[in-house]
Amino acid sequence: LRADRFRIAYQPIVCARTGRVESYEALVRMLRPDGTLVPAGEFIPAAEELGLVRDLDRRMLELAAVALKRSPSLKLAVNVSGMSVGDQVWMQAFNTCVAGDRSLTQRLTIEVTETAALHDIDDGVKFVKQLRAEGCRVAIDDFGAGYTSFRNLQMLDLNCVKIDGSFVKGIAQRPDNQAFVRTLVSLAKTFNLEVVAEWVGSKEEATLLRALGVDKLQGAYYGMPEMTPPWERRATSA
Repeated sequence: LRADRFRIAYQPIVCARTGRVESYEALVRMLRPDGTLVPAGEFIPAAEELGLVRDLDRRMLELAAVALKRSPSLKLAVNVSGMSVGDQVWMQAFNTCVAGDRSLTQRLTIEVTETAALHDIDDGVKFVKQLRAEGCRVAIDDFGAGYTSFRNLQMLDLNCVKIDGSFVKGIAQRPDNQAFVRTLVSLAKTFNLEVVAEWVGSKEEATLLRALGVDKLQGAYYGMPEMTPPWERRATSA
């Protein structure tokens, strides 16, 4: 953090109907001193153990705000750990980063895991309400892996749910997962929530998920996370 060695890797999120990229998820990566990349799975557990996850959340928020300011057409989703839900220091950092600029907040989605949002439902409700008031979209990540209930979705007033990738991977060969995803989509649509499926790895999976009513798709089939996104490559070549 002190050496400014965290970066965003951008993974596309596409419209299930058209296949067109509509936004990106900002995934955290760390640079070693020699410039090589460290995947999140190698340092997030250490950050959690050392109590530095809140600092990392704030740094990713800062990087996302810079990216949004630099690219006026960019729409970006940023993950927030459970420790930052209800954390007023994170909210102060958010207010500093966006400075009430709705041209930024309306292009920003804050993703929080289902278990984190529901761990303390009152904190979760307040957190979502504050972000929605600033113009942000809020999504539940890993939808279906936690404590989903009709009442919880009703209380949280979300914009979007992202179906947990474990139910998506290999779904074409798993009738049980197909039935579960169909149920999750039906529950989400009851609240007029957009549904995103993660870990989409093949055309067959994409076609099936589209038929089940999923709105947007994300995964290796549409693009792996990239350190240099397409719009920056175009600017460099120009």
